[in-house]
Amino acid sequence: MKNAFLLILLTFLSCKQSTDYSGIWINSGNNFENTLTLEKIDRKFNSYKFSFDGWRKSYDIFADEVVKFSGSMDDEVFIIEVERNQAVYSDNVREFEDGWSLYNEGEERCKVYFVFNKDSIKVKTEACSLIYCGFGVSFDGEFKRI
Repeated sequence: MKNAFLLILLTFLSCKQSTDYSGIWINSGNNFENTLTLEKIDRKFNSYKFSFDGWRKSYDIFADEVVKFSGSMDDEVFIIEVERNQAVYSDNVREFEDGWSLYNEGEERCKVYFVFNKDSIKVKTEACSLIYCGFGVSFDGEFKRI
């Protein structure tokens, strides 16, 4: 009986344990670098505040040269909850008190999809360009912990 109780207790505890993804994650190449920062929210199980900071070198037709464009997502509303190694953020939560919006009526809202692995995080965005990113900047890719 004691062994059965101990087995049930250990199973329950192991289900509640999770990987801590907090920290700084990088995705970079020759002409770009993106940093993903995840901060664990103590009061919520598997919840994180996330932020992106990035840049990309792209040819600017107006300047007629390669320019370093930047982008970022850093605000208190950028919160995700990891479930089954996945998380989604949607800008549907972003409404301003005065009725002002980042989006035109009917415009698709920014969404960020996360897939968590042991050593990496894959990020895919939809409709985030020019809202949070400079020309040619994207936060998509595979991030590695530093």
